[in-house]
Amino acid sequence: MKRTQHQEGRIKCIAVDDEPRALEVIRIHADKVPFLDLQRTFRSPVEALAWLKDNPDTLVFLDINLPDVSGLTFRELAGGRPMIIFTTAYSEYAVESYEQDAVDYLVKPIRYERFLKAALRAKERWRPRQLKEGPTPEENAEESLSGHLFIKSGKKHFRLAIEEILFLEKDGNYLWFYTPERRLLSRFSMNEALEMLPASRFMQVHRSYIVALPHVEEVEKHQVVIGARAIPVAKAYREALFSQLAGGGGLKP
Repeated sequence: MKRTQHQEGRIKCIAVDDEPRALEVIRIHADKVPFLDLQRTFRSPVEALAWLKDNPDTLVFLDINLPDVSGLTFRELAGGRPMIIFTTAYSEYAVESYEQDAVDYLVKPIRYERFLKAALRAKERWRPRQLKEGPTPEENAEESLSGHLFIKSGKKHFRLAIEEILFLEKDGNYLWFYTPERRLLSRFSMNEALEMLPASRFMQVHRSYIVALPHVEEVEKHQVVIGARAIPVAKAYREALFSQLAGGGGLKP
């Protein structure tokens, strides 16, 4: 069964710019943001408008200085459904872009940190327009307060007790949830999982791993051991992890 945009937990987006290099920068940045799904890039605003007719619930990274149709005119022609983040080399369009109810305004060259900030603003505005199956991340977060949550794996939803989860491992756009008895593969980003799980119990230790702190059995400088599994600890997370495990003292990275 085809999944909806909300079921995937990602925002469908496109980029419109007449400069190939500018489109490549957007693609590279978008690939780093787990909740963005860059579907297409367009050098022709006319082609992009045609695509939006069939895909109105889309986030558009839109260059203002386009040939034939300016970005501001494009915004008017696209109507109110698509969310717009304007991109341009000229800052003087900022005021006018916000009058167009743009999500944000990015000045080239676009740094990733600034791109991410704009994407997060878009995420705050985004509201699903299609029905979905299964609990939302917010509903799962509420369930976690009562000690369990539901994980969709394949066509089924599985109830997991929070205390059973040993660690999570990233696998592309999915996460493996490991328990002593089984493992489940589900479509979650690392950020979505961290929002859903209690922070007092779970911590990210690597770009691909989240561990359940009560299940950590051995601690080394570059890894921790849970059961028979050695899990790498990246330098960026080491100090916070050791501090959390030690309760403020006793362990040093």
